[in-house]
Amino acid sequence: MENPKEKIYSILRKVALEIGVNEVNFLVEKPKDALHGDFSANIAMALAKSLKKNPLELAQDIVEKLGNANSEFAKIESAAPGFINFYLSQKYLQAQVQSIIEAGDNYASLTLGKGKKASVEFVSANPTGPLHIGNARGGPLGDSIANVLAKAGYEVTREYLHNDVGGQVEKLGEAIYYTLHPDQKSENYEVQYQGEYIKELAKDAEEEMQDKDQDLAVEQFMEEAGKIAVGLMLSEILKDCEDMGIKFNVIRKESDLRREVPQVLEKVKQSLKEKDGATWFAPQDEFLKDRETVVKKSDGGFTYFASDIVYHAEKMARNDLVIDVFGSNHYGHVPRLKAVVKALGFNPNTLRVTLYQWVRLKRGEEVVKMSKRAGNFVTAREVLDEVGKDAFRFFLLTPRSQTHMDFDLELAKKKASDNPVFYVQYAYSRICSIFKKAPEFKIQNEADLSLLKASEETELIRHLLKLPYLIEESVKTLEVNPLTTYCLEIANLFHRFYETQTVISKDEKLTQARLALLKATQITLKNTLSLLGVSAPEHM
Repeated sequence: MENPKEKIYSILRKVALEIGVNEVNFLVEKPKDALHGDFSANIAMALAKSLKKNPLELAQDIVEKLGNANSEFAKIESAAPGFINFYLSQKYLQAQVQSIIEAGDNYASLTLGKGKKASVEFVSANPTGPLHIGNARGGPLGDSIANVLAKAGYEVTREYLHNDVGGQVEKLGEAIYYTLHPDQKSENYEVQYQGEYIKELAKDAEEEMQDKDQDLAVEQFMEEAGKIAVGLMLSEILKDCEDMGIKFNVIRKESDLRREVPQVLEKVKQSLKEKDGATWFAPQDEFLKDRETVVKKSDGGFTYFASDIVYHAEKMARNDLVIDVFGSNHYGHVPRLKAVVKALGFNPNTLRVTLYQWVRLKRGEEVVKMSKRAGNFVTAREVLDEVGKDAFRFFLLTPRSQTHMDFDLELAKKKASDNPVFYVQYAYSRICSIFKKAPEFKIQNEADLSLLKASEETELIRHLLKLPYLIEESVKTLEVNPLTTYCLEIANLFHRFYETQTVISKDEKLTQARLALLKATQITLKNTLSLLGVSAPEHM
């Protein structure tokens, strides 16, 4: 499919050569305001200083050199303070309908990551309890980022880190023991983990330990119960993720990483120091400076951060790009990881961390505070069961990841146009129903796309062509919320077109042209929803 952005780069570089400039760095971007064209270039501002010219006057000169020789553009004009704006021609827009149809599922596929590998680690929930709705926000986010990277050409690995060792596992074992033997608990001992799920977990853990026919001392029972319980919780969390539409390629256990800590710490020994009987990671670089983190405690045990060093050494070695998706409470962890990557000899720019804020659940105006099962938080499972996978994902992906969000359960279940996911899916199913009324439509080159002249048609085509650029931008920002907005825009433009223009009429040529436009719309909507992990139903 022809790329007008590359065409603009090409013709502007040619102009630069004619002016006498061999090398110039400039941007070609899609303006936020459509009044400023389909694309805008800042080449005049990039050249103005070296050529000692006013940027706007230089932009005007370049526009004059370009003339009207390029059929892709209806007009090219300069704008203050020195932009050059390009407006796609109607002829070009019409021709792209067929290009989208021919591309099909591959429409908007890019080659940005061709030949490159990327790792996305996400969810990696607390192993001692059910997946809660706040942490679950990272699920659709990480999965959709992985989808976008794959669409951009990367070979993507989805990863989950299972923290199956440490003090929290020990405390969970204690909670299970005292749940099963409440009479053994001293009056001043407070069990850390509570809620209905602990009773369920204790029962399941006890059954599994009985199956192993083990006669254990109290401490051994607690240790074994903790191990079994986090394994059971992992299975439950992964089932929740699977029902969100998420499947991981790699489940990495911290217990396995711990075995490799001594060997990997040797690789960063220049950044380690001994203090107070412990070993500290203390590189003097721009990331951490005087901030230090313990990797080996004074009792000889390794910390979670030591495991993180091993895990990132492993991920960086096998990938060109490594992405961690964390909750916002991990903000302080980001510079540590950047410092680790640098100390290991990798480019810290190839590690990217995206943070997401927490979720507040509401029913209309009423805030939902806690779960019957978990006690002090709402589980992802409860929300997933109530609203379904599609609404769950679409709602969690709609705001920017770094903004707090309110999730309205009642709206998410509503079968009406004010529910955004319903509105988008209804547009898709409506297109499917139109094709059922027109079974004779086939993808054929003879459709006269020049008949698509109405403003509603032109505006719809123009928006269909945005998808590749949104994907390119999403790879840069690791934000996928613009794709939810885009789905709504396409749905809205389709509904507007359908309400003002007759699709199936006695005019066979116009009918074929409009059905071709709907086919391109159908493909674009389905491909975008696929990136979000949301289904495109043919029936509603």
